[in-house]
Amino acid sequence: MHKTTLLIIDDDLAWLRTTARYFTTSGFNVLTAPNCAAGIGLAEAVRLDCVLLDFHMTLGDRGAVCTYLRSNLALKKTPIIMVSSDRLKELASYNEHKADGFVLKNTPPAKIRAVIESVLRRINWERGICETGDLRLERETLQVFRGSRPAARLSLEQFHLLSLLIEKSPEYVNEEVIAKDVIGSVSEGKTDAVRALLHRLRLKLGTQLGKRIKSKRNLGWAYVQPRLKTCPAPDQAKS
Repeated sequence: MHKTTLLIIDDDLAWLRTTARYFTTSGFNVLTAPNCAAGIGLAEAVRLDCVLLDFHMTLGDRGAVCTYLRSNLALKKTPIIMVSSDRLKELASYNEHKADGFVLKNTPPAKIRAVIESVLRRINWERGICETGDLRLERETLQVFRGSRPAARLSLEQFHLLSLLIEKSPEYVNEEVIAKDVIGSVSEGKTDAVRALLHRLRLKLGTQLGKRIKSKRNLGWAYVQPRLKTCPAPDQAKS
């Protein structure tokens, strides 16, 4: 399952530690920076899902962080949520820094999390992001991620095909439907084109992910998500 990578930039070290601890225990992948320069450095090095940025930074310019993110092609759609102890900074956050969200610093961590998740749902919808199991598909870049790591960059047809199979999973999709929805026509010879496209998709995904695309005679093709492995309870392990 994809873990949300959250970068928290704040020079209030006590608040930074407390907030980072909460989000880590909540299942987020958390990065922290005590100043703007360190935050920009992490943004350059790591693929981020969201940035939580203090409005009142004493070391560096919060505006520089926002400008850097918005001017970087790979990062410009990364949501920025501003944090401030001053309610009057909300309008400046939106108007001057193009923030996607705003929270007061004394807001309970659970509510901050709710704001982040709400913003991410909206951004993901706009960016055409689909998540299933440990896979994440990004329509804008035609990339497939496994967990937080890039797995493949597909062609447009391959991306549409994988999206269709995931949408219909665990049901099988017959080749006529694939030809119509992905290739755009149903005619003689399209069966071979569909099978060739599926073959190329499997190759592009690699051995492990490619095996998840199954075929069954007279039914078609399906994406099969593996079951997550679970450890037996201690009493079961002993029996």
